[in-house]
Amino acid sequence: MWRRASGRDPVERRLREAFGRGVEVDLTDVAGPVRAEVLADLLAEPGSPSRAALRLRGARVVGRLDLRNVSVGVPVRFEGCEFDDVPELTEAVLVNLVLRGCVLPGLSARLAEVRGDLTLAGCEVGGLVDLRDARIGGNLDLDGATLRRPGGVALDGDRLAVTGNLTARYGCTVHGELLLVHARIGSQLNLTGAWLRNPGGFVLNLGGAQVRSLWLTFAERPEGRVRLSGVQAESIFDYPASWPPELDLIGCTYKLLIAREPGGPGEPLPLVPVSVRQRLDWLRRSPEGYVPQPYEQLAEAYRRGGQEVEARRVLLERQRRRRATLRLPGRILGHLLDGLVGYGYRTWLAGIWLVGFWVLGAVSFALDPSVPRNPAEAPTRNPVLQALDLLLPIVNLGHDNAWKPSGATEYVAALLVLAGWVLTTAVVAGLTRTLNR
Repeated sequence: MWRRASGRDPVERRLREAFGRGVEVDLTDVAGPVRAEVLADLLAEPGSPSRAALRLRGARVVGRLDLRNVSVGVPVRFEGCEFDDVPELTEAVLVNLVLRGCVLPGLSARLAEVRGDLTLAGCEVGGLVDLRDARIGGNLDLDGATLRRPGGVALDGDRLAVTGNLTARYGCTVHGELLLVHARIGSQLNLTGAWLRNPGGFVLNLGGAQVRSLWLTFAERPEGRVRLSGVQAESIFDYPASWPPELDLIGCTYKLLIAREPGGPGEPLPLVPVSVRQRLDWLRRSPEGYVPQPYEQLAEAYRRGGQEVEARRVLLERQRRRRATLRLPGRILGHLLDGLVGYGYRTWLAGIWLVGFWVLGAVSFALDPSVPRNPAEAPTRNPVLQALDLLLPIVNLGHDNAWKPSGATEYVAALLVLAGWVLTTAVVAGLTRTLNR
């Protein structure tokens, strides 16, 4: 049963009395510190009154707040407090935990379970925030927080599970790596207006994470590498002006891709038009070089939005990037298919080539008429039909075999036959590639 313990320290006695009634204790103007062990004893003590809660403001907490393997059945809230040591919450179970505007050297909460919200809004954390394998039943709030661990992992959320939102918005600043590998976020992962800096390393690592809505509308371009490899998201929101210089997208899947301009709290985030040329530049930021999947994923997103022309442009660029990885014969064939039919995504190019060769043949045969092979059976001379008959494979218009070119037109006739077969083959190959993609 919970006991109302008496202590000689008036601050601690006041704290114990307020704890039972669930009221806030404001120690902003009190010079003396609060011992972390006193807070830990209060929180670990079974049988607390139904209204009990720890609500502390403006305190300096000395010693380590050690709640390892402790089940805390009351709300916990610290506002404007300063901790001398890293709070230890490994494998703890809490109703909720609010740290708002506090100063901490770090936070250790591996395998912790928070049934409600975990809030670090406005906090300044000078070391690692360890949330590996932690489970949060509500939201994880990092809005306005500053995490400092330059060159290292500032927040380790490997296999972190958040039922609600994970927000790090509105001036949240991270010096170091924000690591959320294989994290599961039930709703939004929102980094609107965030500042991320970790030059020479990963600044945001979401490898294999699952999230419903991913907001990458940073305040400025992140300094460091952003990894979205294997991310599964229903929608991704970003902002072209803050695209990172290095972006891993291998295996990243999404249904919607929308650009919005970042704003402050309560401000609307207006849509930003992004051309397909800009999106192709977005894909080329991968330090791993050419990989087909990001192009296929972007094309699928365009198709889902009814933008078939943009989707074909992306798939054409995919073939061009692939061509650069091939051996010389493959590159030559690739350039041929690209120039003739755009790898099957611009089959209308074959029509332009066909008209060009047709005009060349017609003019050549008009200026240097062919002689009839059999004057008695030869049709009326028609340079236009003669050129078309040579260009079209299989089709026989009765002029190809009736007239015999001479001189330079012999080479023109051979060129027309070769061009006809090449164009036909290119069109068939391109259409087959398109149908089989």
